[in-house]
Amino acid sequence: ESIAIAKAFSRKNRYRIDPTQELLAMGAANLFSSFFQSYAITGSFSRTAINSQSNVATPLSGVFTSLVVVLSLLFLAPAFQYIPKSSLGALIIAAIIFN
Repeated sequence: ESIAIAKAFSRKNRYRIDPTQELLAMGAANLFSSFFQSYAITGSFSRTAINSQSNVATPLSGVFTSLVVVLSLLFLAPAFQYIPKSSLGALIIAAIIFN
């Protein structure tokens, strides 16, 4: 799946990928993460699509994204406890349908 995504975006953005290098990097990341009981490592199609549409050129966008997520968890998470779970579910479904 990740190789297909990489090939699609490499054609769109006119760069070459090496599937062997991609698979070796993902395998090494999965091997390393297994020592820390983390989730399996995969590519992120949605993040790649957003970065491509936003004309992001560096991996610094990941740092910015993680900073926004951490700040929102710190300051907005207490406000979410009062929202019913059904409302949050409806919000997620609406975001998927109307996006």
